[in-house]
Amino acid sequence: MPLESKRGGAGRGQGRKPLAKSGELMKARQVRMTDEEWEKCKRLGGAAWVRAKIKAAREPQPQPATKIGA
Repeated sequence: MPLESKRGGAGRGQGRKPLAKSGELMKARQVRMTDEEWEKCKRLGGAAWVRAKIKAAREPQPQPATKIGA
C-alpha cells in the first residue's frame, strides 16, 4: 500500500496580502470591458491609473426628494 504524501500543493490564504499604501487591505474586483478598452487601460497605467481616477472624481450631489402627487 503506497504512502500518501501530506506535503506540497497549493495552500489557500498563503502569501503576502495586497495592501494599499495606507496599509488598508485591498480586494480583487472584476470590471467588464472590451479587449480594446483593456489594452488602453493597461497603457494608461492599469489598476493604479483606475484608482487615481476614482480618487480624483467628485461625488455626485444628492438629488432632493420629490413629493408625489403635489
